[in-house]
Amino acid sequence: MREFRRFQFAALCLAFTGAGVAWADPPTDLPPDAPPDLSAADRMVPAPLPGSENGSTLRIGTAAGFIYGAPTDVLALGFSAAAGQRFGRLGIEVEYSYLAFRAHGVTLTPLGYEDGDIGVGHGQRLDLMGRFDVVRFGPHVDKHRSLVTFYVEGGAGTAWNTWYKPGIADSRVVPADTKRTEGQAGFGLMIFPHRVAWLLGWRFAVAPHEPMLAAECRGVSCSEMMPTDSGGSYVDTSMLFQSSLEFTF
Repeated sequence: MREFRRFQFAALCLAFTGAGVAWADPPTDLPPDAPPDLSAADRMVPAPLPGSENGSTLRIGTAAGFIYGAPTDVLALGFSAAAGQRFGRLGIEVEYSYLAFRAHGVTLTPLGYEDGDIGVGHGQRLDLMGRFDVVRFGPHVDKHRSLVTFYVEGGAGTAWNTWYKPGIADSRVVPADTKRTEGQAGFGLMIFPHRVAWLLGWRFAVAPHEPMLAAECRGVSCSEMMPTDSGGSYVDTSMLFQSSLEFTF
């Protein structure tokens, strides 16, 4: 049931950003010199945007996935925002992300102890990313950009993770707050690369492995634990699925 709820949330994020494409840039405009006998498929292609191969970009969206640095699996749910510049097939942007961390556990409620997902912390990410259009599919919406584009991306940034102490009557292992330098890589699809593009992709992050510092907390009272190690790992990894809208102007 827990996995089903997570799937529902991810699907909701996907539907929200996807619906924004239709709202923000409905493909109803036709080029001024369009012949009257255009087919129905041709009429679905938006009118060309002069200079859309280059220009400033603004991107907002949602993210969902899993992160490292906790004694148990942690689900990350949040949003991201980015601003940058496009130079032909290459785009460069600065991105900020906020992620809420949730894990499965037991917590005390007015009705007694209940089992379910609980908030265990939050994270922030600040990255410098480059994205490159590798393969373009479908009809062209202007002289260069196609209806669907497969892209790859890479970059680096800083990740801050903050972990919450449990409630007064609860207990769990709480990792120490961390600040790490990460390498980023990903791939995905860009749909309707026009005034508004819909991006769907996977983002992977790696960071040098460090023994995990943590404390065992019962309410606000915590006692430090000996550092633990996952055994022979050289890097820690995380993975996020992102759905976002990119505006070019």
